Amino acid sequence: MSKYIKQYGLLLLVSLLLFSCKDKKSNAKPNVAGKAGELLIVMDDKIKQSEAGKELQRAVLELYLGLPQEEPHFDMLITPHRGFSSYFKTFRNLIVTDVSPNIKTDTIKYYRDYWARPQSMVRISAKDTVAMRQIVERHTMKMLSFFNRAERERNIQYFKATPNSELIDTIKKVWNVKLNIPANFKKRNTKPGITWLGEDTEWGSQGFMVYEFPYIGEGTFSREYLLNKRDSILHKNIPGPSAGSYMTTEHKYPPVYKKTTINDIPVVELRGLWKVQNDMMGGAFILHAHHDVANNRVVVTDGFVYSPEKPDKRDKIRQLEALMYTFNFLK
Repeated sequence: MSKYIKQYGLLLLVSLLLFSCKDKKSNAKPNVAGKAGELLIVMDDKIKQSEAGKELQRAVLELYLGLPQEEPHFDMLITPHRGFSSYFKTFRNLIVTDVSPNIKTDTIKYYRDYWARPQSMVRISAKDTVAMRQIVERHTMKMLSFFNRAERERNIQYFKATPNSELIDTIKKVWNVKLNIPANFKKRNTKPGITWLGEDTEWGSQGFMVYEFPYIGEGTFSREYLLNKRDSILHKNIPGPSAGSYMTTEHKYPPVYKKTTINDIPVVELRGLWKVQNDMMGGAFILHAHHDVANNRVVVTDGFVYSPEKPDKRDKIRQLEALMYTFNFLK
């Protein structure tokens, strides 16, 4: 009898283990599909051609600010529900529309990691296209912010997984701040008052600088003061390819100015265009000015993209922005 009890107990244990493994496998989610900056909208042809569908497309294709050529916030793809395959369900950024008279309550819901990881999805449910359009109009900025944040967080996770430990330590020692510098970045130059990092690729280059100056009062964070400081520091430290040339801000197109708080630090963000004085180079830049209250200084992270052959600078600027979001003062 004890023999059968032991065999039964063993069989039960194996069954439980198999069930446990099967359960874990069923809960595992695949990695997201799609390229950086792509967004898939699931809506049928009739909805796509309606005013609600057109409004949703306009929202996704709203222009990304601070670039030399026009680029939308996202590269849009559309599929009807009948084509919404298992592959499409793993797309990185999704908007799923459900329009039916059977829907009792018009809603918009936000989801993370619904079918894949790291996935972001918005689901719009409406009883008709009039209700759907109202939802889209009210929530356009929130939707764009949701998907932009998702792209930023994916970049940040990549930086954390592929660190350049040497440069991270350099930034800590020189500036007393933490930045998750990725492995593909190399040191270009370090002078008193500025550290210049970057990456050269077949499409062009990305540059990333850290510099500081004293905080002298509220005017320190005005657009004019920050740009004057930027131009002065770049003039001295970032030479162009020809004699007498240097990097500066393109003032014909005023940079976009925004105050915000990141990691509990007061920050001013500038987005705009840069150029090389006395030469033909130029591109997009993004700048974060961080207020170090304890040390009465302003620490600036300043990133730029140079890609003369390809217009797609949006995703490169997003990468630099994500890097800036890892900024924090050391305690």
